[in-house]
Amino acid sequence: MRSRRTLGVDLELAEELKSIARSRGMSLVGYLRKLFEEAIEIERLGYFAPGVLREKKTELVLSKLGFAYIPLDLLDSQPVAPEVIEARGEKLGATLRELGINCEEIIERISLSNGIGILKENTIILIPSSEPREILRRFLIGLARGCSLEVSIVGDLAIIKTSRLL
Repeated sequence: MRSRRTLGVDLELAEELKSIARSRGMSLVGYLRKLFEEAIEIERLGYFAPGVLREKKTELVLSKLGFAYIPLDLLDSQPVAPEVIEARGEKLGATLRELGINCEEIIERISLSNGIGILKENTIILIPSSEPREILRRFLIGLARGCSLEVSIVGDLAIIKTSRLL
């Protein structure tokens, strides 16, 4: 059995947290445990956890305004071959996999926020698009492969098999 410590939280805040936990299908204790575990992990990496949450909020707003993560070298004015784009994605994917970063979440977030992905059961389907989204789509295909995710090409669609039901 775990030993416990009581932490003081304003009643209003506690009620809001309880509501959030319930909406996520979790107990308040389970939600707070997960929140604390993630905050501690961020702090162990040398970051200030509240600052990371503030940065993430900004990132989410920017994604709604059409911003996306993409390696700067892919934005050069010179055309880049699709194979080079995918190879760059594979290299990054392999690095992220080694670092224990969840590539599925990254691919899901980038593809959905840029209108090039569809979630279906345990797959992310990347649909063809015009430049510059096509560059991003090809990059995500490589990223998935570098993360050791199964990628199949069916016509113009790229289907990425994920380990979880989306």
